[in-house]
Amino acid sequence: MLIILKKIAYILIIIVVNLYICSYLGAKLSARMELRRGYRITRVGGIGFPAKRFFSYLARGPEIDIWSFLLFIFSLLIWTVVPISSDLVLIDIDSSLMAAFLFYLIIIILNLSSQSRTHYGIVLGQMVKKMISVISLAIPFFFSITSIILLSRTLSLKEIVDRQYEYWNIAYQPLGFIIALISVIMVLKILRLNRKGTPGISGIDEIEGGGLSKVVLRFSEYTIVLFMTYLIVILYLGGYKSLYFIRGDVMLGIKFYALFIFILFSEKALGSSISDMGLLMRINGKFLIPMSIINFIITFGFFIY
Repeated sequence: MLIILKKIAYILIIIVVNLYICSYLGAKLSARMELRRGYRITRVGGIGFPAKRFFSYLARGPEIDIWSFLLFIFSLLIWTVVPISSDLVLIDIDSSLMAAFLFYLIIIILNLSSQSRTHYGIVLGQMVKKMISVISLAIPFFFSITSIILLSRTLSLKEIVDRQYEYWNIAYQPLGFIIALISVIMVLKILRLNRKGTPGISGIDEIEGGGLSKVVLRFSEYTIVLFMTYLIVILYLGGYKSLYFIRGDVMLGIKFYALFIFILFSEKALGSSISDMGLLMRINGKFLIPMSIINFIITFGFFIY
């Protein structure tokens, strides 16, 4: 029992610390790049900025409904089935990859349900469109995951990491890696997590959201992006496997933050020219989904052979 409580404490600390750091990096990078583009009003405070934003949301009211509560629970549960290290995993099951992906879909659906309380039709329509777009981006991500399952012949995330002792899966699945990476960048573009006070969907969210429910909503959206990023590290980049004299947990942190910063730069580099959800969905439907299916078919062919 004590071991389980220690694991829960470690996982919660890791979630809070990494969420805080990623929130700060996203806001800081957004401010710096927008300042270079000439937007002088964009400012981010010091290292305490995420905490200030958290308390500003919380000050609007402590109200929370059942959908937001469930959203918070599943946003935590998703981290119980993914291994932080070979020993630090709360629920160690053989089908941990499928369980994690199922939690991922549930979070997206609950995110939509928690936002559907608005009485404004245009706001509700934009929110529904946003979350449907995120769900559609789960399709190429799912096919990329399925290709890794065929390659590794297992549904266990720990076994997938262990089988990358010689070569990382990116060497065998470069196309799947690129598709998964683009999917995360597009999800970040749709959710607009590293933007502040911009017009459009994010502006609507700022007006409609408030209080503890808004905190949970933001937490779930960060969970979606961070989970997808972490899953790419686990599936394609060797996860927590050590490299020469560098410990596995250190390597995991290096790879995760290097990939996360690259995703932030890529999303910001696209600018506002590729921010229309219709355009993003056309890219998804005409490029990502077909290429992910082709990659799956090729992998399946090698699997049969």
